Amino acid sequence: MAYIGKQPANVGQRPQEDTFTATANQTVFTLTADVDYESDIFVSINGVIQTNAAFALSGTGSRTLTFVSGITLGDVVRVLHHGYKPSTVTVADGIVSTQKIADDAVTEPKILDGAVTQAKIHSAVVLGGPSIGTIPNMVRTNAKTITAAITFAGTENGITAGPVTFSGSGSVTVTTGSTWHLLV
Repeated sequence: MAYIGKQPANVGQRPQEDTFTATANQTVFTLTADVDYESDIFVSINGVIQTNAAFALSGTGSRTLTFVSGITLGDVVRVLHHGYKPSTVTVADGIVSTQKIADDAVTEPKILDGAVTQAKIHSAVVLGGPSIGTIPNMVRTNAKTITAAITFAGTENGITAGPVTFSGSGSVTVTTGSTWHLLV
């Protein structure tokens, strides 16, 4: 179709039309699409637009169009569905990629209880360590054996409750600027 000026955007669905040729005194017609509101359709008989007082909608999806009075044999009833029918899109499971999620979009209320476990946290994330009890009445715990090489970078301090033993490659290196306290 040709347009003067900019072509209108194709928003929503294209209008749908039902056309019927009436039998003698016919009053009931079944539409092919649901009608949310009477104002979502234009109804005409032989090209003459009818007011909403001339008909009623009923039945499932308001698809039953009933005229107040019978239509003459051979009259053409035309129903133009112009109401906007929004479509619903359901996204399949596993379809949303990391690139589609905005930064800072995943917040605590959006995470199911217990869904994030220590095993699911990246190994570069330093956790506070195990504890017994709940905040504010908790006791921090630590292992009794140091099995890995631990190096203080000079920008942090640490405390360990002992006694502690070293095993395998276990060692502690305290760089200048850091302090490590071993409480025995």
